[in-house]
Amino acid sequence: MGGCTRCESCIEICPSVFSYNNETGWIDVAEMDCYPTEEVEEAMVFCPGRCIYWEER
Repeated sequence: MGGCTRCESCIEICPSVFSYNNETGWIDVAEMDCYPTEEVEEAMVFCPGRCIYWEER
């Protein structure tokens, strides 16, 4: 999340996955077995830092 501007649009779009960490000042990503694809992809589109992406496991 190096390009994160902390605009919090990801939190607005997909709060089940993204949350603001008051201790670090960064956006946290929840660990899930299955992510809500549509919402995550919408957050990807609106991320000004382009730092949200799918990663292979």
